Formats: sequence, C-alpha cells, structure tokens
Amino acid sequence: MNKEQIFEIAHKQESSDLCREYFKEIGLNLEKQFPKSYYEKLSELIQEEIDFLLADETYQMVKRLRMNNKIIYNKDCVELLTDGSYFDKREAITFDLYNKFIGFCGWASGCNRIPYIKGFVKWCDWIKEQLKWIKKN
Repeated sequence: MNKEQIFEIAHKQESSDLCREYFKEIGLNLEKQFPKSYYEKLSELIQEEIDFLLADETYQMVKRLRMNNKIIYNKDCVELLTDGSYFDKREAITFDLYNKFIGFCGWASGCNRIPYIKGFVKWCDWIKEQLKWIKKN
C-alpha cells in the first residue's frame, strides 16, 4: 500500500485500516510507546493538514477545527484529541498499546477524516526517517 492510495480514499472509513497496514509495512509497531516528542510531532502534522483543509473555502463542515494541546499518556494508551466549534476533546488518534490497535477519529466521516489520515501517514514517514538517522549515527 502506498501513501497516495491512502490519500485518495482518506475520506472513507477503510482508510483507517490502510493506515494501520502502512504503519506495519514500514516496520513500525506498538510494542512500546514512542517518545512524547514523536506524538507532539504527529499533532503538529495533523494541525498542518487541518489548516490546509480550513483554508479551502468549499469546506463547510466543522468550523474552528484544531488539535487539542493536551496529549494523554498512560501506561497502555496514548490519546491525541481534537476540538471543533461544537465539541471538545474528541478522538484524533489513539494508540492502544495493550490491544495493539490504532484508532482514528471515530467521530468523523467524509472530508473531516482527511487531515487525521494524511497527518498520520506523513508522521509514519517522518518516524521512518528518524529511525534511519538514529541507525546511521
């Protein structure tokens, strides 16, 4: 699965499964948490995608969509949250380390999913590059 294929159907529910496959295909796993800074980078990449979506004047769904600054860390789970004009702290992306499952914006459908899916795939690529650099040095 390549990222362009995932981006093409980012607005569909099945994109979540494709993201999970992409995560595994590039050699990532949920055996342990990534450093906190990695999850902060994910939030940043998603926010960039949200900003791009909100700049599109044809987008009419959730006004003031943004990533919540708080990332919840505990032993078995990391949760990134998102806020909108009519909601606070909904799931953006959840890493369930106990069940080895990644959840994607369960509240969202259609074009509202796109920033989370694209941000996640770009984050996977970013981690892959980080790990290459660590192995070199």
